[in-house]
Amino acid sequence: MEILFLDYLLSKQGILKIAQLVILLVAFACVRSTWYISVYAYGFYKGVTLGYSITLVLYLFLAVLGLQKKATFVNWLIAEFVLDTLGFIFISTGSIIAALKSFEVPILIAASVCGLLASYLLVGSVILSFVATQRPQTAGPV
Repeated sequence: MEILFLDYLLSKQGILKIAQLVILLVAFACVRSTWYISVYAYGFYKGVTLGYSITLVLYLFLAVLGLQKKATFVNWLIAEFVLDTLGFIFISTGSIIAALKSFEVPILIAASVCGLLASYLLVGSVILSFVATQRPQTAGPV
């Protein structure tokens, strides 16, 4: 009986999630460590990056505990697809707003670039989730 299921962390999706998490935490740290001019734009950006980072940590925690294999009543592929799609919408919007309001401050530009990079990783994760949902599913328990 396994306690921790590390299969997901070693898969393509898991590696993408970990990379997204690290990049989003760097973006949050960049914004948090500076005195910014546009309170509303960077307040939204901080909220989006921190909120999605917490969501990613929770999702990875559930995957490591093996909840995906125990709770078969949830379609985890669809849940991951929705999570990544909403994350892409919010993070790309926040990154574009942050880039427009950066006022050529280098650390704020770096934060918006990190957000855009995380958005590209989210697109890759959405594509992988979509491809996984198109495969035929097995009828028995996993």
